[in-house]
Amino acid sequence: MRLLSSDQYLNTMNDLVGNIPSLPSLFAGGSSASAFGLVQADVGAVDLEAFQKAADLVGSTVVANANTLNSLAPCATGADKRTCARTFVQSFGAKAYRAPVTDAADIERHLVVFDTGMTTSYQHGIELVLRAMLQSPRFLYRVEVGTTDKVAADAVKLSGFEVATRMSYALWNTMPDDKLMAAATAGMLSTKEGVAAQLPRMLADPKGVTVVRRFLESWIHLSDVDGLVKDPTLFPQWDGSTLKTSMIDQARAFFDDVLGAQGGRLASLLTSSKVFANQDLAPYYGTTTTGTTVQPVQPQGSNSGAPSGLLTMPAFLSMLAKPDSSSPIYRGKFVREEMLCQPLPPPPPNVPKPPDTQPGVSTRERFKQHEVDPSCSTCHTLIDPIGLGFESYDALGHYRATDNGQPVDSSGEVNAPSDVAGKFNGVVELGQKLAASKGVEECMARQWFRFMLSRFEQDVDGCSMTALVSKFRADSGSLNSLPLALIQTDAFLYRRPLDSQVSP
Repeated sequence: MRLLSSDQYLNTMNDLVGNIPSLPSLFAGGSSASAFGLVQADVGAVDLEAFQKAADLVGSTVVANANTLNSLAPCATGADKRTCARTFVQSFGAKAYRAPVTDAADIERHLVVFDTGMTTSYQHGIELVLRAMLQSPRFLYRVEVGTTDKVAADAVKLSGFEVATRMSYALWNTMPDDKLMAAATAGMLSTKEGVAAQLPRMLADPKGVTVVRRFLESWIHLSDVDGLVKDPTLFPQWDGSTLKTSMIDQARAFFDDVLGAQGGRLASLLTSSKVFANQDLAPYYGTTTTGTTVQPVQPQGSNSGAPSGLLTMPAFLSMLAKPDSSSPIYRGKFVREEMLCQPLPPPPPNVPKPPDTQPGVSTRERFKQHEVDPSCSTCHTLIDPIGLGFESYDALGHYRATDNGQPVDSSGEVNAPSDVAGKFNGVVELGQKLAASKGVEECMARQWFRFMLSRFEQDVDGCSMTALVSKFRADSGSLNSLPLALIQTDAFLYRRPLDSQVSP
């Protein structure tokens, strides 16, 4: 059971009942619950209250609009109201629960709720059913039980409706549409070929055309730029300006260009010299670009540094920095954990605090203690030498030649374990190393797996991971090949039987 993220919840509501402008405010600050395999948090009292208020709001809004009510729960003059309600339970329930509602006892439970409201009016009866449905675990969670069709001792097929739901939330971040549900009803999602046949339409849909970009945005936590705090004395341009929005727009424009004009290649993501800017970002590249719309620009002069795709994007560098300084730890840790898929242990409780920023002392100098302190060196030898290679970029991602009055030393090293271990000088050389790494290639496939299935890979997924990585490599590391590669794996189409004793 996977709880819908706030985005998935709001998208689903919009598809079910149309736009309700005040609904998003009930979920302000919500997160992408289980993206990238993160452990799903318990539902707390605040969540329950939000779900209840949302269901109440939707129910009252729907019945207050005669056209909306008539489209969802029509009932002709003189018709039996309970019969109309039964039809509504089955038609709306099939959409909300992402599966047919056919069990007589199940339908009757819903009608008991309707009967309570019907003592006042038909509209109130429908309102109560709506409020009940939209607080049901069958709506709030994506429930996957699987079928009794065992394909092996430790695997059963998902039902067609469960596959449809997996596909729609993975690719669209919302509920299945009528065509996908019809395909499930017709048994067309029972084979790899049938599932693959749905993909072109889904990726061409406006909801699906940006799925790989959404993956990249989630991977680097792009939305977090809005909440970043920077020292107002050192960076007065940060708060109260449009710079944050411009950084986000730039990242999206770059991702779209990589996935389109540059063929979606992983190497382009990490090494591309193409940059986008508007009037806010023009100073980064020494240009005189005007206007708020980001557009391709040619960096001018030596003060802008050489671009290297994602690795030199201001949004990326700003997130991986402190409020008042760059952060070799954050930047090196991202490369080690998110690009090489090598998780690091949590720091020990007695780890010393890094020295504060001091005039005349560079960041590299401040972090030298990590090389000699035994409580630090085990982990920091894996991350600091990588992160120090980013030192040509400050806390807002500006290129710089000096740091606190000292010349910047951007030399770095990728220490083992890595298939591209060795020294480098600056981000451009690091990007070239990472682009040539089989480990990075495999890690990106793993990250896609985690993003699409909202869970980490396990031992039983070995064959699926091998197939996914092989397809990715066969397509020259094209990120655009990942959707088809994953939906045809066993991990996407099957699950362990509920009575299985296979260990996770």
